Amino acid sequence: MVGQEAPDFTLKALNGANLRLSEFRGQVVLVNFWARWANDTRREMPALNRINTTYGRAGLVVLGISIDDDLRRAEDFADSMKISYPVMFDTGSEIGRDYQLGRLPMTILVDRSGVVRYSHLGYKRGDDRLYLDHIRELLRE
Repeated sequence: MVGQEAPDFTLKALNGANLRLSEFRGQVVLVNFWARWANDTRREMPALNRINTTYGRAGLVVLGISIDDDLRRAEDFADSMKISYPVMFDTGSEIGRDYQLGRLPMTILVDRSGVVRYSHLGYKRGDDRLYLDHIRELLRE
């Protein structure tokens, strides 16, 4: 997947808007696949909120994609985590298949031209520093 064009998708966001990945061409995009039942998700979301707040004005877009089957519980979970970036729902896991989802959460970085430049499975403390190294590099390009 790294080095390939990111598969395009359109999903409905929590706020009701339809968002399409290709609409963000020209910006660096961090796509985070998560599920409320994946333990690392709860630990990673605060770090993604900080990244979104810090780098949003610099050209970074953070998108969260829940693959939960239970939409209502996923919405409640997203609300409880006070996520500051758009949250979308791939209840059929169609997008997840396109991105060859493995362990959750899974984080993908897409460069300004739409190419996947980084992929990371799971989350442990300090992984957000790895994301930041790649984000800063991509924002400088």
